[in-house]
Amino acid sequence: MIHLPLSTILLQIGGVEFLQGYGNPVIHYVMNVSKREIDDNTLVFHMDHEKINGKYWKNNESIVIVTDRPDLCTDLGDSIFLIKTEDLDEAYWKFVTYYRGLFDIPVIGVTGTCGKTTTKEMIRQILKYDFNVKATWMSMNSMSVNLRYLMKLEKETEIAVYEMPVAYPGYLKVACTYFQPQIRILLNIGVHHLADCETPEEYMKAKAEIVDGLDPEHGVLILNADDENIKRVVNVNHLKRVVYFGKSEHSDFRATNIQYANDGMIFTLAYLDEEYDVFVPGYGEHNIYNALASIAAVSYAGVTIERAIELLASFEQVKEHLEFKAGKGGCTVIDDTWNSAPLSMATGLQVLSDVSKDKKSIALLGYMPQLGKGPYAVEQYEEMGRKAVEANIDMLVVVGEKAKYIGLGAIKHGMDPNKIHYCETGYEVFDLIEPYLSVDTNILLKITYRVMKRESFKKLRKNLIQHDDE
Repeated sequence: MIHLPLSTILLQIGGVEFLQGYGNPVIHYVMNVSKREIDDNTLVFHMDHEKINGKYWKNNESIVIVTDRPDLCTDLGDSIFLIKTEDLDEAYWKFVTYYRGLFDIPVIGVTGTCGKTTTKEMIRQILKYDFNVKATWMSMNSMSVNLRYLMKLEKETEIAVYEMPVAYPGYLKVACTYFQPQIRILLNIGVHHLADCETPEEYMKAKAEIVDGLDPEHGVLILNADDENIKRVVNVNHLKRVVYFGKSEHSDFRATNIQYANDGMIFTLAYLDEEYDVFVPGYGEHNIYNALASIAAVSYAGVTIERAIELLASFEQVKEHLEFKAGKGGCTVIDDTWNSAPLSMATGLQVLSDVSKDKKSIALLGYMPQLGKGPYAVEQYEEMGRKAVEANIDMLVVVGEKAKYIGLGAIKHGMDPNKIHYCETGYEVFDLIEPYLSVDTNILLKITYRVMKRESFKKLRKNLIQHDDE
């Protein structure tokens, strides 16, 4: 964070009253929740309205509380500043807008049902060689960390890239308000957070918030040209700089000649009447889309196409995102356990199918946490059963009661019931598949990390994957 005198901040938020404290301390940190442990020179916007007991901060220096509920702040002593505002929410957002406005740098925002973390990492890894970059860490992208990421911008920062998720309507809009990205990417729109959205349509429309606040003249919106749901819900008529990526002919960044190669994918990139040979580490056609979006984004941030392609070739894959690992008996395990959603599960099944033309394919599929319950969730689980049938899986292992509809969906769409097995624990899974662990077997491990943390599934991972760094 750029260190700011308190007087500068108060001038920006306005409408405040000093109830306690004298002087003009320099603020090094800003928080929007109150915690017992705090650093010196911290300003706390009292957004959570939790009771604040100043005795926990008695040894700190230059602590400032901005609140609309001073009655909740007790035992402050003489060293803590207490400042009252009539509209705390307005004051907070004025500060956020002011701080973001201190940085005249390219900011890239990435959203989509799947691929956000991988695409963000591709962009970050391309940029890091030539720029001072700030970015979201791994898949840590919830609303609660937005302020923390914004405050990491500093004088030396030259560019930033943020992963921006959708949990429910309004969620993405808030992220756009924090980061105000001028370059925005929408990778795809599938079905994911049905636990927080009443219908799939509501979730899809929430993704359309990617355009919220985007400058219609100068902002750049990068869209998947092949995604039908994007076409349905995103209105781009008011935007002058809309860029498309994909396989279709009207894509600005177009992939052709797509092939599997050693440890990744190769394709030809067509852009502005030029063609480029591209290699991207990691298997699956979805990775082509991630690469196209990344190349497009960095090109609008000042990186040449040639430089982007060169650096992308050394991309380090994100942990537990379709990672190929050596398994027991010489089998190959495709570790895709970071999280689980319909689009990512369908992608995993397709990759398993693509790499198993002459090998036995086993899919270990579990429940999808953000789908919640209800008829829409059941539909999505059954759809994954259909995807397993289309992928011609040799053995389908359904893990957990919540995922049973995957098996039922597979039967409904023609899979031999003898190919389908149901397990509750990691021990059961390993006992079932152990006889098939050989160089002639590929296994998709698509069980969400929430389940993989359980003891029996930790044991499954240890038994199944050789030299795993978990």
